Amino acid sequence: MNRLGLLVLVLTLLGSGGTARATEMPKASECLAGAVVQEVLAQGKIRRLAEIRRALTGDIVRADLCRSGSILVYRVTLIDEGGRVRRVLLDASSGRMVYDGVGN
Repeated sequence: MNRLGLLVLVLTLLGSGGTARATEMPKASECLAGAVVQEVLAQGKIRRLAEIRRALTGDIVRADLCRSGSILVYRVTLIDEGGRVRRVLLDASSGRMVYDGVGN
């Protein structure tokens, strides 16, 4: 994808102002590639996962930045302190948890 295409994609993803709510776990095809993630971070439109992960307890097994509806979310799989697998969605701009599923 060329730089212009990347910019159009980023602007499209962020165009709604982040007012929508994530209602389900995004599919892998809705997750962003490294170059797009870096571009969105450079624009300051989202927070780094390292900044907002403090709200989570447990060990992160996997994390991806994905599109869910009209917002960007971190799709995180973690093992909590009880040994359970949790899949959570964190709003990438605010850090707010928008979905928390145990064993889903």
